[in-house]
Amino acid sequence: MVADAGPRISLVVPSFNAEATIDRALTSIANQHYANLELICMDGASTDGTVEAIARHGDLVSELVSESDAGQADALNRGFSKATGDIFCWLCADDELAEGALQRAAAFLEAHPDVDVVTGGCLRVFDQGVSVQTEPEADFFEQLVLKNTIEQPSTFWRAGAHRRAGELTLKLKYAFDWEYWCRLRRSGAKFASIPDVMSVYYFSDTNLTSTGGRKIAREMYRVVREYGPYRGYIAWIYAALYSVFDLRGFYDADVSHGRLATWSFHATLRLLYALFDRESVNAYNWNFASRQERGLGW
Repeated sequence: MVADAGPRISLVVPSFNAEATIDRALTSIANQHYANLELICMDGASTDGTVEAIARHGDLVSELVSESDAGQADALNRGFSKATGDIFCWLCADDELAEGALQRAAAFLEAHPDVDVVTGGCLRVFDQGVSVQTEPEADFFEQLVLKNTIEQPSTFWRAGAHRRAGELTLKLKYAFDWEYWCRLRRSGAKFASIPDVMSVYYFSDTNLTSTGGRKIAREMYRVVREYGPYRGYIAWIYAALYSVFDLRGFYDADVSHGRLATWSFHATLRLLYALFDRESVNAYNWNFASRQERGLGW
């Protein structure tokens, strides 16, 4: 049964050589049965069967463009420039929308006209067969300038907020989504969350989030430097914690250190608590990048 037409949702799907996963992503969109959907597929001139796989979904796809681009953010910007909807979102070619996600997002934004951005829970699936269900924390908005507290495929925002914030930055390869949430925040967008699982987010051993390592850390530094508290200087602290302690395993749950090294680590934290504040220091969460740099994976 097709759901009643609600606000128009413009959903952009960027892809490049995603033949193995694109059908799964588009099938999850088709299974939304959301009548007022504008689906824009922006392919980066794939050389496999991605374009043919997209075309097989017929009328589900409002527009299909296959052309060279400057990366995922560029593809998304091109897609959103074509969008005519009231609500924007994007889904990567290797992820899925959870059942009823579009209807729930639209209903929430209709019921809360003062809210510009709504984000929800997510099922994270890792290559090792492990899955973790996440839910936005109560303080996700306050913590957003310190760490990425938002699950990208579970997030929906109004077209007007998008126009106020501007396009996704092309200066970042790994953290451009987080930078965009921070820019929406700075532009005055009001955020809200719902606990519902809105997407399935796949973390393969080869996707960007799983392989960036030091490159991700550098981009996270840039985001915190731009948007973080203490005029962004907390980013320097995070960079020091990463280099001095995290790369030596002090943030790994399964690694122990000698008494002197452990004392030094905790003494450093106590000093930082005094200079800054405990919450900001403890918001440091670059361990996943450190583990990647050390070849440990997730």
